[in-house]
Amino acid sequence: MKSAKFYDIHCHAINMSHPCLLAFARRCLKSLKEISFSAMKGAFKNIASSRIYNEVLNMTFSMRETQNLLSAMENDAGSLFLLQENCLLGNYGFKPPLIQNNVMTVAGAKYSGMVLTPLIMDFGYQASEIPGIYYNKPAEKPVNEQIADLLNGIKKYCEKSEVNFFEIYPFIGINTKNYTANKISEILNKYFGEYEGKYSDLKSNMGKFNGDIKNTGSNFFAGIKLYPPLGFDPWPKNDIDELKKLELLYSYCCEKNIPVTTHCDDEGFLVCDENEALAYTSPERFEGALKNFPELKLNIAHFGRRTGRPISEWTSKICDLMLRYKKVYTDFSFNGAIDGYYEHLGNFINTANIELKERIYKKLLFGTDF
Repeated sequence: MKSAKFYDIHCHAINMSHPCLLAFARRCLKSLKEISFSAMKGAFKNIASSRIYNEVLNMTFSMRETQNLLSAMENDAGSLFLLQENCLLGNYGFKPPLIQNNVMTVAGAKYSGMVLTPLIMDFGYQASEIPGIYYNKPAEKPVNEQIADLLNGIKKYCEKSEVNFFEIYPFIGINTKNYTANKISEILNKYFGEYEGKYSDLKSNMGKFNGDIKNTGSNFFAGIKLYPPLGFDPWPKNDIDELKKLELLYSYCCEKNIPVTTHCDDEGFLVCDENEALAYTSPERFEGALKNFPELKLNIAHFGRRTGRPISEWTSKICDLMLRYKKVYTDFSFNGAIDGYYEHLGNFINTANIELKERIYKKLLFGTDF
């Protein structure tokens, strides 16, 4: 059907000013030290030589990938949207073009437009000092700056695109640890006070940002993004104050039927302790939230992929939650970039029982994580 829209429900529009790169670098340096120590420890063993060789190969490949990433992230959000659209139109060597005569063809199906939901990540780095360096005050990363950049980017896309194939409805990032309960309430009322989940309301606001975030209200955002590896705990059992903030957030989302997307694989932009990040990211961490807020509309992203395990125990847990809660969904964003993933996914679905197979077909969403 030509009138159908193609949805990418998991993507980002982030430039170099947004992530807390220093916190990320500190984690990378810690990992590098561990690798170096391990290599030196077995320097006279063949296995060590093999590991060093593999690390050099990985580093060379990583440098190419890093240059490609930086080439994109040097752009503003509007230019990123235009870049994506130009790829689909056949530019940058992408042949054959997916969009021809304002119609996109994917696997034989025709689409008259594409909906993007770029997800904002609330990086807000809160540490006051970093020992051992001279300028030991990390930059704050207020989410308002990312909001303004993204809304300006959507406006630029609407003004500059020659085909306007995209409809762009972003999700705002919220990390409750960065705010008081009163501030969370203020944010929710500001951006979702008049939200009713209507397509027409979101469509009418797309590209209408006037440059002043103070005057931005409801229906500029379509949902909320949560990101546990930034230190966000979806259900903090031993922190009463933090739990109250989560209860405020979840109850508001249930009342307004606001969709929530949460990161759920063991990679990504991790700045907290690795074990802590794994505990927070596990879909089991949402068990308490869903028991108390069963109407929460939740997309548990990446279908629980673990490194080296396309189908993991996290995948099984997400399936369990999708069976028990009617508004729990999942996506396979980023996973398709890994060789063989779709074959693993197909085998998993084909061997599932009838009830689970039907639930997966209804609740498995497409996303790129671009």
